[in-house]
Amino acid sequence: MARRSASLLAATLLAACGFISGCGTGDAQLDAVRDDPTPELDTLYQRPVEIDNKLTVAADENFRMFWQDLGRAMYVNRPSRLTPEPHPQR
Repeated sequence: MARRSASLLAATLLAACGFISGCGTGDAQLDAVRDDPTPELDTLYQRPVEIDNKLTVAADENFRMFWQDLGRAMYVNRPSRLTPEPHPQR
């Protein structure tokens, strides 16, 4: 009888320790993963840092192309044909 009560007490203590130590389903963590399974990604494959880098490169290229187009529109990309000095043909 003493052996049975000792094993019952041990099983009860083991179950109590399991409940206290958090042997549960982890619903809060599971819900966090279900809400956002890829928290580090903003697009299908890019992190915010990669998006910022891409936007910076695009803006830089756009401004450089703007100044190049403006030079073509103002005809400053070649010497004037009205100057009296001869210039080599390009």
